[in-house]
Amino acid sequence: MKSSLLMVAVTLFIFGCESQPNSAPPSPVTSSTPTAVKEQAIAKVSLIEEKPVFVQSKQKATSKEKETDAKVGMGLYLADTIRTQGKGKTQVEFNNGVGFRIAGDAELQIQPNNRLNLTSGKMITWVNPGLKVPTEISTSYATAAIRGTTAFVEIPKDINQGIRFFSWEGTVVVKLANQSKEITLLTGEEIIVKPNSPTPPVVRRLNLDEWKDTSAKSSLLRGFKSPLPTQAIIDKLTPGQASLEKTPPAN
Repeated sequence: MKSSLLMVAVTLFIFGCESQPNSAPPSPVTSSTPTAVKEQAIAKVSLIEEKPVFVQSKQKATSKEKETDAKVGMGLYLADTIRTQGKGKTQVEFNNGVGFRIAGDAELQIQPNNRLNLTSGKMITWVNPGLKVPTEISTSYATAAIRGTTAFVEIPKDINQGIRFFSWEGTVVVKLANQSKEITLLTGEEIIVKPNSPTPPVVRRLNLDEWKDTSAKSSLLRGFKSPLPTQAIIDKLTPGQASLEKTPPAN
């Protein structure tokens, strides 16, 4: 009798264990961290007139990443560096209407607040007609501020020759490094900023013949298949004339 009762109890215990439902699978783990928003390009390589042209992008995974060949349509971001070598020359256009061309073994980094840091070579920078976008071209010894104008900057291989700042169109304000001094350039005016010079640079205005000759021979102005967006304005101005609305100065 006891043996029969014990067998029944064991049978009920085993049946009870086997009839238990399986445990519910664990709930998937969800992260409360918001999805990172992909940074948008603020500019693009719009023209490559001659190669080689290189880009070093902050979007690359590591700082050891080498430069890549620039391609038309390539997006550019803050802290990206673009460089030309030899006969290379290229044009970059920003979403906000600012643009630049570089050549002559040039190297330029895109910095915040429309600041373009040129460390070598030559560049021409503009703001599309009708826009007033505060833009700066910075170098080791001076910075050029432009507002709806077209400016040229050239850093020679021998820095002691001085950095050239030139206004192709409109008013360009040059701020000397570590000084409160500001120098205003009108169309066709230039200064040469030399390192450690005891005296400030003197503004020189091109005469009409120099202006026409410089305009005709400029590789950044004329050396691209597509005209500069401000080309039509430049071609109507004369040295010393701040804008088309201003009367040309007397010769």
